[in-house]
Amino acid sequence: RGRLLQRVGAWASKARQELRAASPRGLVARRSDGHHAQITGRICGLKGAGACARRPLGRQSSSRKKGMPLTFSKGGMHMLLHPQDVLRKLQHKDKEGIWCMLRKCSKDRDCLDAVRQLEGDVIELTIHNMDISGGTFACADTKQYELLCQHLSEDVHKHLQTILGLIKFLTGDASEKQSGRKHMPSSDAVELLEQLIAADLPVQLLEQLPLLAFETRKDIMNVCCALLWSGMPQQFDKHVVEYLRDHSRVWQLLVEGYANEEVALHYGVVLRSCARHKELVRAFFESGQVMELLKYAQHRSMDISSDAFYSLRSMLLEHREVSAAWLSSNFDEFFRLYNELLKSGEYLAERQAQKLLAEILLDRHFRNAMLAYVNNDRNLQIHMVLLKDSSKVIQVEAFHVFKIFAANPQKPQRVQQILYKNRDKLVALLQMLPAARPDDKKFAEETRGVLERLRHLEAPTPTPRKDSSDPAVDKALREDANEYAIASSAGSEYAHSEGSTTASIPLSL
Repeated sequence: RGRLLQRVGAWASKARQELRAASPRGLVARRSDGHHAQITGRICGLKGAGACARRPLGRQSSSRKKGMPLTFSKGGMHMLLHPQDVLRKLQHKDKEGIWCMLRKCSKDRDCLDAVRQLEGDVIELTIHNMDISGGTFACADTKQYELLCQHLSEDVHKHLQTILGLIKFLTGDASEKQSGRKHMPSSDAVELLEQLIAADLPVQLLEQLPLLAFETRKDIMNVCCALLWSGMPQQFDKHVVEYLRDHSRVWQLLVEGYANEEVALHYGVVLRSCARHKELVRAFFESGQVMELLKYAQHRSMDISSDAFYSLRSMLLEHREVSAAWLSSNFDEFFRLYNELLKSGEYLAERQAQKLLAEILLDRHFRNAMLAYVNNDRNLQIHMVLLKDSSKVIQVEAFHVFKIFAANPQKPQRVQQILYKNRDKLVALLQMLPAARPDDKKFAEETRGVLERLRHLEAPTPTPRKDSSDPAVDKALREDANEYAIASSAGSEYAHSEGSTTASIPLSL
């Protein structure tokens, strides 16, 4: 064995010299089934040189059968060998029987292998995921499947750590510089990351997120977010933006990820990272997934609903000129769902929805949406009911939206009619609000301003009724009046059921 190791060392030294002269990438080993084999430097207990083929987990083989064959190539020459044959070649006197089975372990080699091996791991995950969803796995194979996923998860974790370190180096991360690790030149690193994008690996890894371990999920999330960091050489972040912008299923994937509680927060982080780029925000709105995200904001799980609402807020407020244009075009459909949050009866959902709504309506970018919102008397009805909520916090948040209705100098007749009819009761309600924030001088001043407007509110000018010769029109007008009367009684019952201290002051709508 000692003599064999000496011969192996001599062959390895000679082969390394030949490889340096022939190709900077050296020798490549590939399994006969197309997957890349790992070159490890250990075979059959011999230290120093060797190659081993990674067999799929769970596959049974006899103890003496030959392993998966490896194809060793150099230039245009190839040689197919089993691991046992490799050992015999090493023991044979013919020194030219095999070139070498050592490779130089370097950061460059790890990075170059990472993308290629990641691609193979994703293919395996996709195949086995299809097997599970198609029901081709038997109950006896469940343990085998779990072991396979665990093994692939560890492999993906290792490669993603390598890629993440490379991205940190390219963006000038201080912790990566202090680590002292050497990296490939920036041009080669960018080319490697372009291969990652060209292979569609970020989105494919996101698709396989539920199958992987928790730490690997975090790695995928971190890599996807890091690819969008600014400061990448050769403006690589723009290539990533174009890749995600033109992708056919990335937005659906990220939003539907909220359906799985185990991975919902990971998808949410990636979605909010995309919100930092104007082109991706525009692509997200054009995808039509905003309404689906709004539905997840009403999810029964508090974690999912809060995170989905946080993502919605990011999309609406990060690039307001983009979201304002979309909101003006899709006003009715959006606020039909959004008002459901305000009427949900859930404290957290109502408070979050009120704060975001006030911020939108008071922003100059959303002026068109604001005018459309405050001109709708149904919206006024919602916030008058919330002013009578049992929670002082909800009352205060409702006031910040209600004050926009009161301050509107060109109120529609129906809105002015409702405010005038309930003027005294609203004044009584608002006079008690400053007690909720005794130290907030700005809030007290705004309350006084609204009270002053309500006290000087004039009666709406009655519109002369036109006799209609069409009975259908008269019927529609009567139904409309009945609808508001029903809504008014429902609002009073809601406030009373919540135990509001102001429920004794009914509001007429």
